[in-house]
Amino acid sequence: MKTLRSSSPVATRAREGKPPAILKTTTKSVTRRTVTPSAPLAQKSSIEVGWTGIVQRKDASLQIAEVVELDASKRRVYVHYVAHDRRNDEWVSLDSLRQPCATPPGAHSKVRTPTSPRQQPRSRKRQRKADPRRTPRGGGLHSSRVDPSVAHLLEEARHKKTAVKNIEAVIFSQWRLEPWYWAPFPEQYHHQALYFCDWTLRYTTSQILAVEHRTQYKASRQPRRPPGTRCYGPDDDDICLWEVDGESEPRYCQNLCLLAKLFLDHKTLSFDAAPFRFYCLTKKSVGDDGVEEHQLMGYFSKEKVSALNYNLACILTLPQFQRQGVGTLMISLSYALSVREQKVGSPEKPLSDLGKLSYRAYWSYISLKLLEDYDGEMTLKELARTKGLCSEDVISTLEHLGLLREWRGQLVVRADRKDIAAKLQAIKRPPRLCDERFMCWTPPADDSD
Repeated sequence: MKTLRSSSPVATRAREGKPPAILKTTTKSVTRRTVTPSAPLAQKSSIEVGWTGIVQRKDASLQIAEVVELDASKRRVYVHYVAHDRRNDEWVSLDSLRQPCATPPGAHSKVRTPTSPRQQPRSRKRQRKADPRRTPRGGGLHSSRVDPSVAHLLEEARHKKTAVKNIEAVIFSQWRLEPWYWAPFPEQYHHQALYFCDWTLRYTTSQILAVEHRTQYKASRQPRRPPGTRCYGPDDDDICLWEVDGESEPRYCQNLCLLAKLFLDHKTLSFDAAPFRFYCLTKKSVGDDGVEEHQLMGYFSKEKVSALNYNLACILTLPQFQRQGVGTLMISLSYALSVREQKVGSPEKPLSDLGKLSYRAYWSYISLKLLEDYDGEMTLKELARTKGLCSEDVISTLEHLGLLREWRGQLVVRADRKDIAAKLQAIKRPPRLCDERFMCWTPPADDSD
């Protein structure tokens, strides 16, 4: 049997009973090269539209961005941050640019392509989910009847025209908001801050004129609220909803649409507001002179006559009131109006990214509550109608929740009450719903079938 022994100097001296030798370290002068990613770009003259590289933001974070436009003075550039929404686009100085990036922006997308058998669907059940014949008609969040090639060309043209924000700020009496997107304001208002009246939504670039208008409006003793009739509230939180006819108040509704376009990317703006009704959500308060005032929080609009039974055409929550449940409250109010009209409704597609989140949260909660209180025999269509919901939206939501099964050629809901209770308990922030006790709205006579 052979014994393997180490031939290292330390092991040899140990076998011979000698103490280990003292090893002397040799110090060598090493020149280190420090690479600082935050160092400004050296060749600034090479920057042009389409340049892609690392940009240092105001919070000192580094992001990959693409140059969309150059300033006339060539001292700053307008950049789009790759893999981020366009609302984050901004003007930055040339000193914020770092080293260029050879990888094109499209390579940073998070799209995965299956390359191995493990990434392929493993069962027929998973394959059936992708069967287009089982997709509910009109119920999905991404449904569209536009030819994909035409839609791509339209989107590319729209993106090119609206790539750069044209309004610096939106200023109300108590808030200064930074716009997210481009909006078709007249050219004389471009690249300036706009002062909006809290109650008439008239805008100007002059702070002096804005203060004068507010003072004169207060002195006129006109109601400090949106024009129109109240159809909800004030509830326990002093929330009210006002119905404004686009034909009766065209200027107010047009200014409301222009304001909304600054915070909605995919919004088709029509200056003919007559076919629409606008529902403005406000917060009631008392002014410094003791007069009741209402502050606009958001709005939604709907067509007076919709061939596809849309109960909502556009919805916006102003940025200062977001993350307070205002969006789901307006969604709840839109369905409450549908119930009073004895109709079922659905929002106009496609929805914005924030709209998808709000609607998915609302549909999930309402669908689970309907199943939790369900007792007896009733079709899914009849069950959804009690809340004014379109059956296709409920079906797509139940499929998203994993509660929809196919049985003998039919779609059925298969869920245990414990599972429903667990899913409801997992909702950290239940949607904010309207209180039916404060509804004071009757359907207009010209909208009745």
